[in-house]
Amino acid sequence: MAKRTCVCFISLMILLGGRVGAQDTVTVPLNIRAGFDISGPVMHLIGSDLTSYGAMASLDINEQYSASLRLRYSSYSISEFNYDFKSSGVSAVISGDYNFLKPKVSAGKYFTGIGLGYGISFYSQEASRIEYTNPWGTGTDSFSLSRHTGHFIEVTPGVRTELFPGVSIGWNLVLRMLISSGAGRDIKPVWMPGFGDATSRMSTGAEYYVSITIPYKKIRVAIKPKKELTDDEGEENPESEPSGSSFAPGSRL
Repeated sequence: MAKRTCVCFISLMILLGGRVGAQDTVTVPLNIRAGFDISGPVMHLIGSDLTSYGAMASLDINEQYSASLRLRYSSYSISEFNYDFKSSGVSAVISGDYNFLKPKVSAGKYFTGIGLGYGISFYSQEASRIEYTNPWGTGTDSFSLSRHTGHFIEVTPGVRTELFPGVSIGWNLVLRMLISSGAGRDIKPVWMPGFGDATSRMSTGAEYYVSITIPYKKIRVAIKPKKELTDDEGEENPESEPSGSSFAPGSRL
């Protein structure tokens, strides 16, 4: 009896092991990426008042989650009819990103997803000329160079694709919410590096990255196999009789 039980147990384990081994899997490479944003230099060349240089680095944690760090230097200068303003500084955003694509589709090469990050900006600002008019007349004022630290939250839906092995391109739509400009309520910056117009609580932007991709690890990910329909599923047997009472032609009731 004990021998028979042991044989049955071993047979069951072999059967279960075979079913697990038969489960569909896909191999996905995990990557390290490093790149730069080409949108800032292009915008400056076509006449923007903003000079901006951005770089990024990211690390795949698994087939769907990754962590990224984006650094940016910005310099902004504008002269309007009643003021001159300058600001410059460095910003950093730490983000967690999620890929909506299934592992079999993404294959470590493609990304369609969204990121959520925290940003910090170390910047300086000054206004060498501020002209104003009040009931007592017209005057001129200024505020000297001052340094501040701002904070914001960033949401970045975007896409990325492999251009050719080792090189990827992608863009992000950037939605930012200001936590604090760090400059006080009365001297909000016309432009806060990394955020934008800090006189408003919200700002938008876009980034276009070219990056180098280096795989550092491969993982096997289980995928759900598609359910195959049998011949009888979803089909009615044309030879089967309908439910309920029936009679053949010519039969008597």
